[in-house]
Amino acid sequence: MRCNLNQTCKDIRCTFVDNMKAPIHRWYRYPCGFSYTLVEECFKHFNVKRGDLVLDPFVGCGTTSVCAKLAGIDSIGVEAHPYVAWIAEVKTYWDFDIAELRKAINDLCMELWEKLLNINESDYDLDSKPEFLLKNFSRRTLCELYAIKDAIEERDDIHFRDFCLLALAGILRKVSSSSVVFPYMLPRKRKKNKIPNTLEAFNAQIAMMLDDLQTILKKCSSPGEAKIVKGDSTKKIDFIDDNMIDFAFTSPPYLNNVDYADATRLDLYFFGIASSWREITLKVRNKLMTSSTTQVNGKRLGEELLPREELPQEIRDELTQIARKLRREKYRRSGRKDYDIVCIAYFNEMYSHMTEMFRCLRPGGYYLLVLGDSAPYGVHIPTDILLAKVALSVGFKEAKLQVLRKRGDKWKSIAGGRRHDIPLRESLIILKK
Repeated sequence: MRCNLNQTCKDIRCTFVDNMKAPIHRWYRYPCGFSYTLVEECFKHFNVKRGDLVLDPFVGCGTTSVCAKLAGIDSIGVEAHPYVAWIAEVKTYWDFDIAELRKAINDLCMELWEKLLNINESDYDLDSKPEFLLKNFSRRTLCELYAIKDAIEERDDIHFRDFCLLALAGILRKVSSSSVVFPYMLPRKRKKNKIPNTLEAFNAQIAMMLDDLQTILKKCSSPGEAKIVKGDSTKKIDFIDDNMIDFAFTSPPYLNNVDYADATRLDLYFFGIASSWREITLKVRNKLMTSSTTQVNGKRLGEELLPREELPQEIRDELTQIARKLRREKYRRSGRKDYDIVCIAYFNEMYSHMTEMFRCLRPGGYYLLVLGDSAPYGVHIPTDILLAKVALSVGFKEAKLQVLRKRGDKWKSIAGGRRHDIPLRESLIILKK
């Protein structure tokens, strides 16, 4: 067994930037995504091919599943965030007749043109909507968005509805009056540039999606099957048998205090999935793996939480030491963020996840994870190295680390002061069963 840390790989990109120009991948800008080119390169390097079964246990908006489908490879994606799982489902459903789809879109857009021309603000009870929406959209824009949503939901074909609703989701931030620093909306800061017309933005988005689908289907005559499942990969995945998976690729939640539920708050409120912060916690936040301090209260986690006993003593000691440092810093700071609790919970849950992945993967199969380390309150957490050790402890016979890029420089200056001087990285963990 071995755990090696290699030099930075300058030839592989791992951010979501590449995806914004790539067909299908660009349908929705998911702030926590990763580069499709990295997935494709890893498929080639590890000889993943037709006949194999690929798993992404934190599939997000479906980057791995789309790549596998394009390559003619069957895949399974598991995602605990119900809205994000829906996005992945829509992005991996390609069984449309393009001519019929184009006609249905044209009919919808013609209906919308007439509907929005005659719309009145009194047509919608906006004051009953979550205040967050009213802070991020003008009342006129919000009426137009709901008019488009209502027209789409009147359609009979569920797949056509989903396709159009995803197009609508794709323009929410574009037509908002608020500035956006992904993954969060900034209602107190207004956009300086002109806000696009709602219908024009929708027409452009859905036309782009249609063209992407047509382009892809011409290139890919026999796409792979993609199954997207709403579920939690830190628990047993019942429908996956032992040794069933040939190759796994994912980017799990980073231990960097990003609230993956809040990242989609605009969408959750607009589509009526939740109507309050509490509902987001109950319906989404509590279902996700612990990686942010906003989850501590909802999950009823406390400072008594300890590293689980199944972890090797070396890892338990290291996590305990990190948690103690974080706790000391917490009580020195005004915000008193529970990074100490989150750190322990994160690795406890990732231990369960690694155990489950070891069960699912066939002997000799590879599991690759893209993730970054972190330094909350200036306390370094070498997440990649620790998770590699956890993987070895559950039975993986080999663990290698490839540093993909340096990260975190743009966040060093906050409120006029230095955040910390600890160099951070994004790594690829390569595990072999």
